[in-house]
Amino acid sequence: MKVKSLAAKRLKHNVRFQALQLLVEIDWHDQYSNVLLNRALSQTELKPVDQGLLVNLVYGSIQHRLTLDFYLEPFIKGKKLESWIRTLLRMTVYQMLYLERIPDHAAINEAVNIAKLNGHAGLAGLVNGVLRNFRRQELRSLDTVTDPVEALSIQYSIAPWIVALLQKQYDQARLATLLASLNQRPRLTARIQAHPNERDQILAQLTAAGYQVEVGNLSPYAIESLDGRILESPAFQAGRLTIQDESSMLVAPIGRPVAGQRLLDACSAPGGKATHMAYLLEAGHLDALDISQAKLDLVAGHMDRLGLSQQEGLTMSLHATNALDFMPPSGTLYDIIYLDAPCSGLGLMRRKPEIKYTKQASDIEALSKLQSQLLDHVASLLKPGGTLVYSTCTLAQAENQDQVKAFLARQADFQLSPIGSEEVLGASVLTADGMIEVLPQDYLTDGFFIARMTKSA
Repeated sequence: MKVKSLAAKRLKHNVRFQALQLLVEIDWHDQYSNVLLNRALSQTELKPVDQGLLVNLVYGSIQHRLTLDFYLEPFIKGKKLESWIRTLLRMTVYQMLYLERIPDHAAINEAVNIAKLNGHAGLAGLVNGVLRNFRRQELRSLDTVTDPVEALSIQYSIAPWIVALLQKQYDQARLATLLASLNQRPRLTARIQAHPNERDQILAQLTAAGYQVEVGNLSPYAIESLDGRILESPAFQAGRLTIQDESSMLVAPIGRPVAGQRLLDACSAPGGKATHMAYLLEAGHLDALDISQAKLDLVAGHMDRLGLSQQEGLTMSLHATNALDFMPPSGTLYDIIYLDAPCSGLGLMRRKPEIKYTKQASDIEALSKLQSQLLDHVASLLKPGGTLVYSTCTLAQAENQDQVKAFLARQADFQLSPIGSEEVLGASVLTADGMIEVLPQDYLTDGFFIARMTKSA
């Protein structure tokens, strides 16, 4: 999207124009919504209320993209539209359909003004005509879609192949609840860098200081930020809190680390789980791996901010390497290995809604092969009697339960170590055979999977 100098000047503080620029990068240039939004919010001069609208416009327009296109299609059929104009129309229709506090005429006028300043009078007329026609006519009915998978795809704005995949895994009622939950706004949660017994004290301090917070329901380490301001808090600045989704807070404790052990975090970035492992270990050694040095630098930064780099008795080594090539530098095997494997990320569709459109069915097949290779390799680095924790942030059972079953069939010296109900607050996330499957609608967290296995002594 080329930004004209007039538009840059006149629309510098216009929240919709800023949202449009971010959406163009996400819609047409494969950028990540959370990365662009975090960067924009760290640099913006917008007022807090406009920052909230910016987030809402970006996430909402992406989350409902297929639904918006379905409703818009009759009004733009046969018209040659520049990509940024198509995105502008989507964003405006999103406001008209989903944001009750914004009058339709205000949303339309803003869009027309943007089209005029960053385009020309002709574009402004086109945008005005499309949107006013859209406003006057009834919404196109989903009843015209006869294919049930396509109908769900449009209704919940999710790629048909993902709908078909989930349809095979869950009954109709559960599927509808899951798909609807993906269009909710993601929560911001923080993990206390302290014993769970201290959570109420930290929560009380945050509340007294004016922050809107409440305890999480899935992890005893979780605090939810209702107003999104927890990063500004003294507790965060002092290293008593770190941002992490509540479902992923379950991973480190499942390994049951104790002081003096050697741990391996085979796919470590951005470091949320690694810092939790290090905190629980207290004293011992942690090797953390990531293929990207830049991402590994983020892990190091988190370790420093939380005071783990200076913790007496705890040593850590960060290795920028492919986990498939890694061998322990000292030749010593590990007591616990955590493999948070590369995956399709289908559990993150609320937090990274563009995943719903960019991922392909072929990605799961390719990633499943990589996961198998990683499991087999790290298994060779584990001590007899050691623990292997496998986790992903996907909903695809081919990458989760099926992957674990295939691994156990290949590796006769490994057994599933069932996770007990006393190890999780939400016992409903436990499968019948003792693995953890968190669905996005269960606790409004990311979708997540965890399995624990042990190696024969």
